[in-house]
Amino acid sequence: MTALLLPVGVFDDAMAKARTAALDVLPLIAATLHHQFPTGAYLVLARPGGTDVDDSIELDSVRDANGVVLHTFTPWPRMSQFLPAPPETVTALWGSLDPREPGAVRELLQRLDDVISPFTLAEALPDDLLTADEVRAEEETGCVLLGIPLGAPEPKRCAVCVTPLDEHVGRVCERPATTYC
Repeated sequence: MTALLLPVGVFDDAMAKARTAALDVLPLIAATLHHQFPTGAYLVLARPGGTDVDDSIELDSVRDANGVVLHTFTPWPRMSQFLPAPPETVTALWGSLDPREPGAVRELLQRLDDVISPFTLAEALPDDLLTADEVRAEEETGCVLLGIPLGAPEPKRCAVCVTPLDEHVGRVCERPATTYC
């Protein structure tokens, strides 16, 4: 009877592989937006705050290294205008999704965020890139602006603990025990 059952470790290994794949796809989004906005330094995301825990993310803007907004996304990404077209070689990597469509960018980011691990898709946008109104809104509503750098790709990270692999040497991850870093 138990011959047909799988151990939890199989699921843990599959999730670790999914997290690795998600982290490996994140630089595709950064590179694509960098092609679309060559002077862009950050893709800015908003994670709604408040009393209800909402793990969704929304596209906010693309900003340069000085915080100047190069593009503002509407709250309804599927009804937005198309973004500039990246090179065809980059577009081909998006499969059936169209990287010119803000809704497709948001959908892929949400899928990655759902797999990587809660609240680790992006880090808080550097304070010097926030306007006074954004700082005030963050304090009042809890809506945190996150930034994904559009420059060089992030270093490869461990699928379990999300530590960059160059900092991971000799480290043994505690969970899951059957996953290899």
